[in-house]
Amino acid sequence: MERFLQAAKLSIAKLFRYRFRIIAIMIALVLGLSVLNYYTSNNISSATMSLNFSEASAGLNPNSTRFNMSEIVSRKVMSRVVDAAGLGDELTWKDLAKCVSTSSVDRGSSSGYISTTYKITYDQSKLSKKPKRLPSADDMVKLICSTYKSYFLDNYGDNKSILSYEPLVGSEEEPYIAIGSLEVKLNQIYRYINMRIKENKTYTDEETGASFISLMKDVENMINYDITSIYSFILETGVSKDQDTLVSLETYKNKLEQVSYNRLMAQYDADNKGIQLYDEAMSAIVMIPSVDSAKEYYMSRTKTATDSMAKNADYELKEAIAYQKSIANTNYLISQIRGSASANIRNLRTAANMILELKNNIDRISEELKLLDVSYIKYKTQNYLVFNYSARSFMQKISIKQTALVVAAAIFGYYLLLLLLCWRQLRKKKKKHAKV
Repeated sequence: MERFLQAAKLSIAKLFRYRFRIIAIMIALVLGLSVLNYYTSNNISSATMSLNFSEASAGLNPNSTRFNMSEIVSRKVMSRVVDAAGLGDELTWKDLAKCVSTSSVDRGSSSGYISTTYKITYDQSKLSKKPKRLPSADDMVKLICSTYKSYFLDNYGDNKSILSYEPLVGSEEEPYIAIGSLEVKLNQIYRYINMRIKENKTYTDEETGASFISLMKDVENMINYDITSIYSFILETGVSKDQDTLVSLETYKNKLEQVSYNRLMAQYDADNKGIQLYDEAMSAIVMIPSVDSAKEYYMSRTKTATDSMAKNADYELKEAIAYQKSIANTNYLISQIRGSASANIRNLRTAANMILELKNNIDRISEELKLLDVSYIKYKTQNYLVFNYSARSFMQKISIKQTALVVAAAIFGYYLLLLLLCWRQLRKKKKKHAKV
């Protein structure tokens, strides 16, 4: 213990003797580490991305497909970033992808937890060959995030495929078939607008003043008046380009619908007979006293198999009536076609003009809806992906705390080494005196 205290005093004396050298070394070390940290921090930048849509908690995209965070380093996204940065001739998407990494931030519990917050880190020091016009790490991480957001919203924001459907309606098409195709398209547009109205009844595009409500009124007018008028004209005149072919098609359609009608009516009759038999056997034992909302007693029937059979019977009868109505309308169309003059040029021209006008109006509505939908999706999805960028100060870039800890550790290490040398020096000195 005495020798250790002597070694400590001796080492402290040597530290004081070489204090100017030690201070110079400390300053050089601080400057060197600060420059190294600043250079390193300039090569690395990060952002935090939060998923702010209800499907994210289930690991899904807004359109209910599976969410995949690794897609940010895919060829589609990285190629867009390279092109946006103007580095297409100097940098490949694979080289850029090597610089990007992602990690989950809100890990939560270890079992069954789905992250909705991710950290995106960009380290351009991993580039084997740096382009001359390479943006800073901070600018690049912002470009990566904005590009990924555009890609994400384009591909997963909403399912807009219904707006891309185009019916095959040409001048050679049968008027009756052509109007049927346009009716399908118009009903699809109607359902799509109705879905948007349920999401947001009051949304209006600030630039055009268009709204889903105004478009819905136009579509309803087309369905209630234009479609009805064209169908009425075709039915009353029996106009057709090829009577025999159209009659054959509609006759075959009627046969299929008659089969469906007969099947539904057979099921309906079977359910009705089952209800009658069940009621006769069970009516005496399934009636129980109950109390209603006014606290008055009444006899209530418990849930039995008749409930299911009654619902099935109602559905089957409703569907059968719809088929019956369609069959009657088709029979009327066939009789009108057979009774009309073959390929009446005047009626064909009138029908074609009516259909063309309707098609042009549908195309106009469809384009207006696409523009309005783009505007609405931007409004709706503006907070789907939220990015937070941390702007670092000069002191943060040089990592002054980390540098201070490294310098302190170096001084402490140097002192321990000096203490050990002094201890050995005293030990050797003692052995030498002992020999003498």
